[in-house]
Amino acid sequence: MPFTVSSMRRENASKRLTTFFLTLLSVCMIANGALADDAVKFEHKLSPGVLTAHGDWTVAADYRLGISTELWSQPTGASFRKHLAAHVSTKGAMAVDPDLNTTPLTADAGLTTSINLYRPSKVIPGEQPGEFRTLEEGFNYGRLSLSLLGGYETDQRLDNRNFTGGVELGYVLTENQRFKAIVPSIFIGYDFVRVDHSRLQRSLGVNDEDSGRLRLFGSWKFPVGQWLPGPFDPLNAHLDIRYYLSSGTPDVIRALDKDDALYIAGALSYSFEKPLLGFVNAAFIRVAEGRIPPVINDVTTVTVGLTVWER
Repeated sequence: MPFTVSSMRRENASKRLTTFFLTLLSVCMIANGALADDAVKFEHKLSPGVLTAHGDWTVAADYRLGISTELWSQPTGASFRKHLAAHVSTKGAMAVDPDLNTTPLTADAGLTTSINLYRPSKVIPGEQPGEFRTLEEGFNYGRLSLSLLGGYETDQRLDNRNFTGGVELGYVLTENQRFKAIVPSIFIGYDFVRVDHSRLQRSLGVNDEDSGRLRLFGSWKFPVGQWLPGPFDPLNAHLDIRYYLSSGTPDVIRALDKDDALYIAGALSYSFEKPLLGFVNAAFIRVAEGRIPPVINDVTTVTVGLTVWER
């Protein structure tokens, strides 16, 4: 009987996720085809490849799909421009062998308000025709954002599934030329995690207890091609560090060191000036260590693949 109940819950969760993905895809396709302006932005990316871990290998694919719209904004180019946006999206990874997959499947919606730490230069005409004089230098120190988020997350086997809701504070330096690349994009968030189903907790005799979770993210994009000969100009390096710390988890979870998680990934990517075959945007290699909750297995993986259908 427990097997039957578990199977039914997994099937129901799978149906809910499938329905969400298909609905989101339909809305995105309708928005992409029907809207001629930039009021709604349609984002999509697929990254198929080969993933290896512990001497095993499998075919896998990362994906990202979403729509967003600006609800209000000050004019483009305004000093300290503020705007409010909404989004709904899904992202994650799927692998033929799910035991090698350390990336969860997620779906979320949110509201984000942000301010650009930017001021344009003040310029006036000079004494000669076509000459200009700068009265005051401008600056661009990036963007600050605050988001309210709600979503759903699961591992690929649908064994560990959560509803999440929380807040996130972010900072992004919108330029990464030369030494500006050493400044990371930083996101700090706190989520309330309501367990939908936890195979981990139940295997330890715990009945799906809810918790809170702190998230700390840092990411860097290094335009290494700027320091290399011309053909390597589209080469970029990426570094992604994520730390998760849960509070209010059962003692047995903390005893197994499953109340926190560290994920580190480094990648090299080469973007093609024009998509190969009309749809291949880039090639990449990525090395990752750790896990992203609610995935419970720490695995070191190497992925080689292509980025296609990116917008």
